[in-house]
Amino acid sequence: MDPAEAQLMSALAGDCPMQNEQTPAAFNVVLHEVLFQHCLRNLFCPGASGNHHRGIVPTAYNERTGEIDADEMARWRADFRAMVPERQIMAATIIWLYQCGPDSTWLRRVPCTWPATEALHCLRHAGCLSQWLRLMAAYPGW
Repeated sequence: MDPAEAQLMSALAGDCPMQNEQTPAAFNVVLHEVLFQHCLRNLFCPGASGNHHRGIVPTAYNERTGEIDADEMARWRADFRAMVPERQIMAATIIWLYQCGPDSTWLRRVPCTWPATEALHCLRHAGCLSQWLRLMAAYPGW
């Protein structure tokens, strides 16, 4: 997403477009807000990379070895499936951003194939569309 698109998305979220920043620090603030407000801390945890957006990793992933713990992954997927749709959409979005595209690790065998219009309607109905837009607008790349 280029800066003009990010400003438009930020404006749709109700923010002043001039306040939008696509920086790691700005994204980290929004990411932590999303993790806290949507109770996603059981799916994402601090990694070894420090206190910034790259320092948040999906649970079940050992950042040092690059390996996935099978038992933790089963728990991750069970927790994901038990969530309401808007939380699933937020979590899936973070995974897609983390992976910089499609994912076949965490999101395999869990619901995550919503049509865009359905996902946006769900987020709006749940009152979290603006937060999702802010997350997308602030994303600087992983």
